[in-house]
Amino acid sequence: MNVVLLHCHYDRGGVTTVVLNQISSLLRDPKVERIYLISSGRSSGLPREFASRVHSLSLESLEYDQEVYDWDATRKRIQDISDELLGLLRSEQLSPDTTLLHWHNHSLGKNTATPGVVSRMALAGWRTLLQIHDFAEDFRPANYAAIVRSIGADDSIRVDQYLYPNAPQIHYATLTRSDGEILKEWGIPEERVSVLPNCVDISSTDPSCNAEEKMESLARVRQSFGIPSDSRWSIYPVRGIRRKNVGEFLLLSQLSDDDQYNAITLRPTSPLEKRSYDRWKSVAQSLAPRTIFDAGERSEVSFRDNVLASDNVISTSVAEGFGMAFVEPWLYGRSVIARRLNTVVADFEDSGMDLSRCYTSLPVFSDREWISDCLISWKLSFQKAWEQLPESMRPAVTEIDLTAGVVIDAQERIDFALLTPKLQAEILERCCRDHGFLRELRNSLPDLTRSLREPGRPHVVTKNVQCLRDQFGFDSNQQRLIACYERLINQRCEGNLELCDGKRRMMDLVLTRQNFFPCRTEEDL
Repeated sequence: MNVVLLHCHYDRGGVTTVVLNQISSLLRDPKVERIYLISSGRSSGLPREFASRVHSLSLESLEYDQEVYDWDATRKRIQDISDELLGLLRSEQLSPDTTLLHWHNHSLGKNTATPGVVSRMALAGWRTLLQIHDFAEDFRPANYAAIVRSIGADDSIRVDQYLYPNAPQIHYATLTRSDGEILKEWGIPEERVSVLPNCVDISSTDPSCNAEEKMESLARVRQSFGIPSDSRWSIYPVRGIRRKNVGEFLLLSQLSDDDQYNAITLRPTSPLEKRSYDRWKSVAQSLAPRTIFDAGERSEVSFRDNVLASDNVISTSVAEGFGMAFVEPWLYGRSVIARRLNTVVADFEDSGMDLSRCYTSLPVFSDREWISDCLISWKLSFQKAWEQLPESMRPAVTEIDLTAGVVIDAQERIDFALLTPKLQAEILERCCRDHGFLRELRNSLPDLTRSLREPGRPHVVTKNVQCLRDQFGFDSNQQRLIACYERLINQRCEGNLELCDGKRRMMDLVLTRQNFFPCRTEEDL
């Protein structure tokens, strides 16, 4: 069996990390003869040690779209890219009978011709695995609108059929069971859907870090950032893109004790995300001064230093594909305090992990009129996110259930993450000027504020690391991957695509599994 892994690029990032882990698995399996990587040519994330064992091929037309295409242009692109890809495969003497094509994120909309290429290749007899890391329907309106324009679609069913082709020789893989259930509910047969979670690298970390190592790392952190010699440290090890919910991270910094400094590690790279990050950085200077930005960009402080110096690792993210933020910190002996994301946490808890320090919401209180205004702003943000689509193709779930985020008791409260960034900044400003409000907010969140001041318990760390080793380590992931390939390589190939019944649109299936958080589509404060 030969395996060809395809993606727009192999620069550093989440998809490339998954691909590298898969390559490591394939290199150890004697049934895999040759491994190929095909991308547009960007490959800064590929280590040199793979160069002699993996064949890298360049197909420039797989690059991200540089312009908006209409259906005539897209059809020509599909044909041209398919012909180029077939030429590459034939030049390497690869045949459909012995070769599997493994595409990553084909349907995200970064290259709008890719789904059409996938279908053409499958109809030509190539067995195909489509691994979905992210859905364009999951509050990526610009991506989804580009797909709509590129195929001239006037209804969502056509978009669904284009993005998610269905045939015996086409199988799907998702990072979580929740995402797999979406595909099955839409109409992909159960036997064609596998779950391939990210691999957690147990070998390169040490959860038994002792007190001396922590103090050495903490000393480097204190010196580098000029914070007090008796200060404590917690880290949010991410790029501060919008879905990471940076405004809520600032609120956690306000809720923590006066000797606690909370840091976010990396600035985003895209212009839109940079603007959001810089706005929150400016807000923090006056409203949350114990929040440190760019903590991962100091040469004298390593990633390991940042984590080992921490009492806890924090995550306020409102959307994740796999949820590595919930698992990696335990490998360094650090507990996780995070906003609970049911779509990813369920898999970890079913494996036996203890994630009891996660919080389901962060309710803030005000008067009924202010809460009502917040809900109106929430709805307007949701509608604005999709306004570039034809009205008939917009989500049918605009009245997503908010009851989990709003509590009506003696006072009315709303989950902080349901606020628009502008309203989040209002709460941060009130916490800063009204110490009584901040004190009352702390008192209303006893479990969260206690977690922020206390490190995790060692026996919980030990238990969670063992669960990760058993369920998400290299060996178990290798077994899942090879089993998935073997099922697919033995499938018959059909000459036509099967049409799903289309009773529910993929967009609605994706969006009904989680709430909408306005930070996802933030444009300004």
